[in-house]
This record gives sequence, structure tokens and C-alpha cells, in this order.
Amino acid sequence: MAEGPEQVAESHPPTIHCDRHGVTAYCLICRHLRDGAGLGYWAIEPEPEIGEPAQAWCEGCDAVLDAEQGWTDRADAAADWKLYCAGCYADTLARHEQRGWCAGGPSPE
Repeated sequence: MAEGPEQVAESHPPTIHCDRHGVTAYCLICRHLRDGAGLGYWAIEPEPEIGEPAQAWCEGCDAVLDAEQGWTDRADAAADWKLYCAGCYADTLARHEQRGWCAGGPSPE
């Protein structure tokens, strides 16, 4: 992702500015997907009407999620969530294999 993404103030749904893709909806992605390739992942579709971003995490993070029985501090730390613009999110996920869609989702802060 381009350096310096900035959340655009007071937008709904929340947006982010990316030097490469401009202003798009923001998304959340785990560090393993950001840094790797060829991983399986789970995703949540965005719900822009309520400000819920698209989210994706790898199978390793999903194993921690299962062990913790939800998105605890430990599971969030394993994911090391980062904001991505929608374009960078799609580009990153193209390097991986989706395992499925999940309802609801993590609430990283």
C-alpha cells in the first residue's frame, strides 16, 4: 500500500486516502496477508450503511480466533490489524486464496 494512508475526516462510510488509489472505503487486513503470499484467508464483506469495513485475516489468525473463542486482545495482537484502502486490499487479497465468508466480525480498535 502506498505510504501515508489517512482516514478522511467525518466521512460516512469511513474512507481513507491512498496515494495510489485516491479516496476509497477503508478495509482491515491482518499482518500475515499483508506480508505473505499464497495463504488461505477468511473475509467479511463491508456493510457501508453502518460503517463496517471489509475485513480479512489468514488461517493462522483464524486458529487464534478459534482458540480464544472470539476477537480478544491476544487474537487482535496476532492479527496486528492495519487500515488499507479498498484498492490495496483487493491487490493484497489477490495473492491469497479465500476460504470463505464470515458473518459479523472482529472489532479491532
